[in-house]
Amino acid sequence: MTASYEVPAALRQASRAVSATRGRALQLHRLFNRSLIPMVMVDNDRRYLEVNTAARLFLRMSLQELRQRRIDDLTQDWSEMIARWDDLMEQGTVSDRYCLTLKDGTSLCIFYAAQINALPGHHLIVFVPADWPGDELDELQPAGNDEPASSLSERQLDVLRLVAIGANASQIAAELSISEATIRTHVKNILARLGAHNRAHAVALAMTQGLLGESDPTIPAETSD
Repeated sequence: MTASYEVPAALRQASRAVSATRGRALQLHRLFNRSLIPMVMVDNDRRYLEVNTAARLFLRMSLQELRQRRIDDLTQDWSEMIARWDDLMEQGTVSDRYCLTLKDGTSLCIFYAAQINALPGHHLIVFVPADWPGDELDELQPAGNDEPASSLSERQLDVLRLVAIGANASQIAAELSISEATIRTHVKNILARLGAHNRAHAVALAMTQGLLGESDPTIPAETSD
């Protein structure tokens, strides 16, 4: 279904960021939880599974409250909602303007973008207030919307690729023509950035997030710093 309204740039940006993490649970949850843009995930029965902080504040309900509700409970026009849901299930993605009814009876219109199976059985909806000024919406940069590799520098990725194939500090230093002390500093920073407990954990997290590429890591060709 083609959107009937011009979707704000902030919503398009957030939707693209979500699409880039599709199927990658850790990366998706990181973006979902850090985003300033309201996001929810619902199941096949339209029941709320996850609601980020921005959405909870926007809807003025706690996560516990929302998990006891379905999309149906916040809709003004049930038949319209069903039609939108059917479009989503058939097409995979939809975006448009929609009006909600909050628990206190307040009517609130939004622009939304939705996609099915952001994770298996988890359908994700990103939305923004329809009446907010465009310049203020454009200031909302969804946290964590960077590309996967941007969480580590190129040199840190080189080090981690070598760690992943079992190279020790001495071998990595020789391969990259830098000191072992520098290697240890890189490893320490890699662990901190990924939130890893040790090298093996860092490699596992990096592979899950797509930082090491699709294929098995190999020793990089000699390059200058």
